[in-house]
Amino acid sequence: MRKAIAVLVVLGLVTAGVLGYRRWRAPAAVQVLETAVVEKATIREVLVATGMIKSQVGALIKVGSRATGVIDEMRVRVGDSVRKGDLIARIDDREIQKTLAVDRAVLEAARNILKEVTTVYPEKIREAQARFRLAQVNLRREKALIEQDYTTRDAVDRAQAEHDAAQAALERLRREYVTQRAVAEAKLREAEAKLKQDEIRLSYTRIHAPIDGIVTEVTAQQGETIVTGLQTVNLVVIMDPTQLEMQIYVDETDVGRVRVGQTVEYSVDTYPDRTFVGTIKDIYHQPVIRDNIVYYLAIVKIQPEDARALRPEMTTYCRILLTEKAEALSVPNAAIKFEAGRQVVYIISEDQKMPQKVPVSVGIRGENRTEIVSGLNEGQVVATKIIVTQGQNGPGSQKR
Repeated sequence: MRKAIAVLVVLGLVTAGVLGYRRWRAPAAVQVLETAVVEKATIREVLVATGMIKSQVGALIKVGSRATGVIDEMRVRVGDSVRKGDLIARIDDREIQKTLAVDRAVLEAARNILKEVTTVYPEKIREAQARFRLAQVNLRREKALIEQDYTTRDAVDRAQAEHDAAQAALERLRREYVTQRAVAEAKLREAEAKLKQDEIRLSYTRIHAPIDGIVTEVTAQQGETIVTGLQTVNLVVIMDPTQLEMQIYVDETDVGRVRVGQTVEYSVDTYPDRTFVGTIKDIYHQPVIRDNIVYYLAIVKIQPEDARALRPEMTTYCRILLTEKAEALSVPNAAIKFEAGRQVVYIISEDQKMPQKVPVSVGIRGENRTEIVSGLNEGQVVATKIIVTQGQNGPGSQKR
């Protein structure tokens, strides 16, 4: 009896093993859930990266003062819009105004001295010229008379002496006029230069906006005393909101594919439905290390119309367009399967019950579609989502 039971148990186990082996050896069943058609389309290969909005060089200006004194008036606050040339602040100028008053008085005196020199000396020179001409006439007359013995030698000598003295006086006045005029003109130029210098010092007490922009920081208030030294005292910071750029952090493994001139599409959290477009204008060689990862900055200049909607330090989500190909034979990315080290596609045919697996060669892989170089023809139907089952109803189902 026991032997019969043992034989029956062994036979049962053998039968179960045979049936399990046959079930395991049964061909895999493929169930297609979704399909797509092989068709031509424009494929864009993009590089996804993050970036940051920054102010361009020269767009953020720290406005300071070279004058020492009390701030009499501060005309701006944070957030105010200013135009180039607007008065921002005024510093106490009483001391420099007193100096300017003295400068103007000295300048007026210098002008009067020059005017006197240019008026008096020409008159003296004309008088000396008249005396010299008279002396010449007397000398010629005495010489003519001495030849006829109508005068004496003493008279001739006196006429000669008067002639020489008049000539010397005329030449001396001419030299003095040149010298005195040069001195007066030099003093006038000195007075004018001193006045201009102090006027420039006065301009230091008037702080004007150097650019159009927005006041982003005010570091001094009305009534405070500022003292200048080796460094200029900063009063306000003005930013031109239209001069922005984007710094894209490109991973060191991808920087070789990024080029100047490539198109960049980017968005920010505050405008999730808006896409901004720019162009890479530079790629910095200096690396930036963040969380032990090496990045290189790709710079995109932001157009003024886009800059009005953006703010510095905003995080951007970028797609750098690496390659774009039109009319490329393609399938959805989900149709490409990787099996046994090969890329394959499952083709759906009306005359075949099971999808046919075929190897393919691919080209550009875009955001949604992949270029097919060989292995498929336009119009074929391929599976994009399948379930592969080992055996008819056995375990091992896998969705792809």
